[in-house]
Amino acid sequence: MTTPRSQASDRVLALQQLLEWVNTGTPPSETESWQEGSALSREMVWTCIRHQTLLDAWIDHVSRTPPRHPVRAALWIGVSQILLLDGIAPHAAVHETIEAAKSLDLPSSVTGFLNALLRRIVREKKELLEWREEQPLSDRLSHPTFLLNRWMQTFGEEETERLCLWNQQRSQTFARYTHLSPSGLPDLELELETLPDVPGFVRLPRGLRVNELPDFQNGHWYIQDPSTRIAPTLLNVSPGEHVWDACAAPGGKTAILAEQMGDQAHHLLASDPNPKRLRRLRENLQRLGHNTVDIKQLDPVRSDLSALPLFDAILLDVPCSNTGVLQRRPDAKWGLKRKTLSHLAGLQYDILKHASHACKPGGRVVYSTCSIEPEETRDLISRWCKQQPDWSCEEETLLLPGKQNCDGCYAARLVKQA
Repeated sequence: MTTPRSQASDRVLALQQLLEWVNTGTPPSETESWQEGSALSREMVWTCIRHQTLLDAWIDHVSRTPPRHPVRAALWIGVSQILLLDGIAPHAAVHETIEAAKSLDLPSSVTGFLNALLRRIVREKKELLEWREEQPLSDRLSHPTFLLNRWMQTFGEEETERLCLWNQQRSQTFARYTHLSPSGLPDLELELETLPDVPGFVRLPRGLRVNELPDFQNGHWYIQDPSTRIAPTLLNVSPGEHVWDACAAPGGKTAILAEQMGDQAHHLLASDPNPKRLRRLRENLQRLGHNTVDIKQLDPVRSDLSALPLFDAILLDVPCSNTGVLQRRPDAKWGLKRKTLSHLAGLQYDILKHASHACKPGGRVVYSTCSIEPEETRDLISRWCKQQPDWSCEEETLLLPGKQNCDGCYAARLVKQA
């Protein structure tokens, strides 16, 4: 008989994952323990990371001696349950958080401090929620000040606040039904919300595990945001063309390209420089029935590309700052620095510079990113076209997060002179 996971163990796991993130910077969803978590433990982790500066502001406001980690991480879990998450009784939030903190072998004086502070927050909940509204945007909506200043300069104050509000919402889960689903959207008992403007995608109800989707393991579904369709659609490949997806893992865009190519998908090369990500790419494509796609480990900058054929179409979904997907990846905003953006823009330019040599005259490259920063998007493409007279930008799209109720992204179709 299976024993249900206890509330305390949910919080113990959440606390462990938060401390691992604090100490190593590894995204929680990429840790070995992530799959062990319940929906509650994962939601606690993402809520704490998403609202980090707000939680810190509340903690420092009510504490005479601002605590350090690991005590602060335990307080994040407790305070988020009391002030941000719905459906958790205050007494349960306090008790189970203290029980989780005991797993850290803290002195009784420290757990006593935690208990007293959390009980005070329960008593002062109304006042603390009102106090939040008086705080600066960087605390109230938990975004780095330097990022807010950039967005205000680029998008204006009103749009910046809208972006922050979008990023602070719980992320949604979307699924695309694939070519293996014989008659399009299956007739299901599940309540799936179809998206009229985005054929082939549905929004999943909260709490639904992906393996509950009928025939998920048989490749009828792939979990991906509707924004991921934009770059492959812009590339617009056809059967018979030779195509290279140069930054392919985990494979969502590759699968769309393979479907566009039909029984000619053996002309599609999907590569990635990272062996771990390459394994995931291979597993996903196999599950989706794309067994003829050519999969290789290649670095578009460091690998010798001279042995590759020339391609009609190349997709470059480059590594980026992830500022278009901060609702889904709230951890990404805390690792951003000005020099990080500069480094990424340099890497992206190098990828475009080297990979474009593998494009036929008259061929095309789609450069895509889930960033909304100018130096990773329009400014980079403008600079590239000025420095490469045989290339021109035929079309570009910048989708800001939330504008179509999905992630943000950028994509540009570049055409090489024949």
